[in-house]
Amino acid sequence: MKRHMTEKKKEYTIDRDDMIPKFRVGTDDFKKLRDEGGYFVDKTLFIKEIIDGNEVTLIPRPRRFGKTLNMTMLRYFFERSEENRAYLFDSCAITDYPMYMEHQGQYPVIFITLKDLKRDSYDHFIKATKAEIGRLYREYLPISKSLPEASRDRYLRICREEAPEHELYNSLKELISHCYFFYKKPVIVLIDEYDTPMIEAFSKGYYNEMADFMRSWLGAGLKPEQGQVLYRAVITGILRIAKESIFSDLNNLDVASPLMIGPYADKFGFTEQEVSTILTAFEVEDHADIIRDWYNGYSFGGHTIYNPWSLISYIQAIPNPPSPKWLNTSSNALVYEELASGGLEIKRDLEVLLSGEELRYPLSENITFGDIGKNPANIWSLLYYSGYLKADDPKFAEYDPNLLTYSLSIPNREIFLAYRQFVNRLFETRTMSAGIKDFISYFLENKIPSVLEQTLSDLTLGLVSMYDVAKLPEAVFHAFVLGLLANLRNVYEIRSNVEAGYGRADILMIPKTGTYSIGYIIECKSVKKEGDGEKAAADGLAQIREKEYMAALVNAGVPLEKIVKLAVTLQGKRVTVKKE
Repeated sequence: MKRHMTEKKKEYTIDRDDMIPKFRVGTDDFKKLRDEGGYFVDKTLFIKEIIDGNEVTLIPRPRRFGKTLNMTMLRYFFERSEENRAYLFDSCAITDYPMYMEHQGQYPVIFITLKDLKRDSYDHFIKATKAEIGRLYREYLPISKSLPEASRDRYLRICREEAPEHELYNSLKELISHCYFFYKKPVIVLIDEYDTPMIEAFSKGYYNEMADFMRSWLGAGLKPEQGQVLYRAVITGILRIAKESIFSDLNNLDVASPLMIGPYADKFGFTEQEVSTILTAFEVEDHADIIRDWYNGYSFGGHTIYNPWSLISYIQAIPNPPSPKWLNTSSNALVYEELASGGLEIKRDLEVLLSGEELRYPLSENITFGDIGKNPANIWSLLYYSGYLKADDPKFAEYDPNLLTYSLSIPNREIFLAYRQFVNRLFETRTMSAGIKDFISYFLENKIPSVLEQTLSDLTLGLVSMYDVAKLPEAVFHAFVLGLLANLRNVYEIRSNVEAGYGRADILMIPKTGTYSIGYIIECKSVKKEGDGEKAAADGLAQIREKEYMAALVNAGVPLEKIVKLAVTLQGKRVTVKKE
């Protein structure tokens, strides 16, 4: 078995008698991970790419994809320290490059994380920022003794967290300059989770003030004129926020988008080869298909990438069955909010994703928060960068040869459950959980339509409470029903708005096994006038017959006598279900 630590550091945590190594779930400090002997996936060539790269680099990746671990790795590699930290990199890939190892321990490093600067108002954010920057300045307190009096007074005010807001704007720039002149070496700046306070500010209504602050703070500290004192700056987050919002002064900024082929593409998340090595090390090769189904599916720069948090958590939990791991690490508030407030086109697109099909849209390289809800492509861009979509097969649009579009799909089973959770949460009522269970059982037991009518009516109460009933869009009701049916995905292939016979069927349910051999064709209608529900349901059944939608199920191998035709209509708070 290959050792991932030096002979000096052999403390492996033994999980079983056969000396299987152990992950350190949640450990995002590189030194702690290495010192404690945790299993380590070697990403040290990230260091080489940073040295070879641009002066200022922004790397957006989904949460829990190893950003903080990689940033602390950079810190422990580059940072000047009384302790010799070279041992942390023994047996790592970077040691094969002596020229790059010469950079180890040579630079003053300013490391700051913004992940804890989430506050409910701008004033509270400024107070928290004073504390964080004060802590950073105190790390370099000896520098203050070498400063001129005016600069020293300002330095000490920041240390004491007494500086006025306007002095914070240049705090990063001045600390970089002070470090350079004190240590006689250019400075490396590492800013982790830069967009966390931006996202919080957007949801709490003070985004413009936050953008002004970040533009001043980052612009002053990292602009090209800092070149002689700044060696490298690396910024990580989830989103690439539009340049005009906060990066307008950074002409030296390079953005390593997950859409781009090139450096950094395989440095966040686990590649196929890395996963194969992990499964062998932990002797769980027989779980490969489960892991691929649940936690694979991302594509960064042409590399197939697995969600590292979910994979590690699953392996640690064996022999327990797979379950959502990554979803439980965040409230996903912004994603839920934007999907919930999206228009009819978003609801229709959501139907497509829930049915297992793909969308094709351009993806915005820049997220402007105020414009997210104005265009479906902006919402899908938010979901892509946040880790809720896979993007591949780039093609220029037929309607615009200069516009690059991507095939967008749900990457894996875990994220499929996120969309299903979203639908359930969006239309939740007190009886939702029990109602969904009833809804599922009625389909599996073919108890339609009598008991299904009442259950759907109960579930729909939560839906109609969110809209003016008279204006409830049919597409929203359709998406709601489709979301409920997604709970049957294990035993049915659910297709939405697909060609069938001489038209397009709203929903087809094709059984995956002989256990549930009944196939369903469902037409959904939303009607305005009282009493029209019965007639609309009858018309829906007639439409299924006349358009011969049954042909699609027959072609899929479902016998004609095993096909159930359903028409589901909503009028006010009343659901009507007719069956044939």
